[in-house]
Amino acid sequence: MPLLRNAALLRDFLVVADTGSVSAAAQVLGVSQPALTKSVRRLEAHYGLALFERRARGMVLTPFGETLLSHAKLIEAQCRFADAEMQAFTKGAGGRLRIGAGPFWGATVIPLAIVRLQQQLPKLEVELDVGVNTVTHPKLFAGDLDIVVCALPDAGRLPPGIDVHRFFDLSMRVIAGEQHPLVKRRHVSAADLASYPWALYQRDREILQKLLKALGDDGGAPPRVMVESGSVLAVLEMLKAAPYLSCIADAFLHARPDIGVRALAFHRDIWTCPSGALYHGTLRHFAPVHALIQAIDEICARISRTPKAARGRTGNAISSAVSPSA
Repeated sequence: MPLLRNAALLRDFLVVADTGSVSAAAQVLGVSQPALTKSVRRLEAHYGLALFERRARGMVLTPFGETLLSHAKLIEAQCRFADAEMQAFTKGAGGRLRIGAGPFWGATVIPLAIVRLQQQLPKLEVELDVGVNTVTHPKLFAGDLDIVVCALPDAGRLPPGIDVHRFFDLSMRVIAGEQHPLVKRRHVSAADLASYPWALYQRDREILQKLLKALGDDGGAPPRVMVESGSVLAVLEMLKAAPYLSCIADAFLHARPDIGVRALAFHRDIWTCPSGALYHGTLRHFAPVHALIQAIDEICARISRTPKAARGRTGNAISSAVSPSA
């Protein structure tokens, strides 16, 4: 019996795995516990494998269950996408889109792209999860996110079936508050940076490794990371209030020149990498994904065309990018 014929069994399996309890899952699904137990046993009988360990405190996935879980999440997502597209035909743009975004994207372009997206698809619900690649990529590959906009990994590190849409290159820069003693320096060395503490975003180990190499290549000491925060805004506020240093994409500074921080004239590149969107290839014609990517493309193009003088007058280079006519 093919897996797709077991859609109802997979639904039951997913809810039991999520709740860890047959009784709790039965309440969520609105069915009796015996009926749900029978459903799980039918799925186990189909494969001839135990998917759960029955323990006193609930149901725990076996290794076989863990393997099925990743596939079941993707199948559930595909069913949800199909339902959303059919609703778009009959009711006008419903459904849900789950977006992952890197720190730069989540703090600048993606919120504006979501506004544009919902102007086109007014009944579409959106979830936004902002985090570094080590957090968002596993969620995408497991089917817990539909699309991730981020710094792109090497193509060889992507699992089969993942499509890529490239936007532009991101360059990481050393930054500080506008009042920092190093801001007006025409040349900043690793030795200059060694005198100040650092505040970094969300334990971003990839950035930290690149930073260690750049400072080491310049003969400097490792950064004294005194603060690690899950909030980009918190890091920026600390930079404005005290002489901390941090590292952020130069595109963030272009998009938000009003934010009160500046790039230092540190002559070594920290890291330059391509950015883009990752999503399952089966979604390439899914209307919300297509519309989101188009909105991001248009907003990025508008930012790149905005003269510096105009950015200064508006106080925000992306303040007008949300306009449907932009």
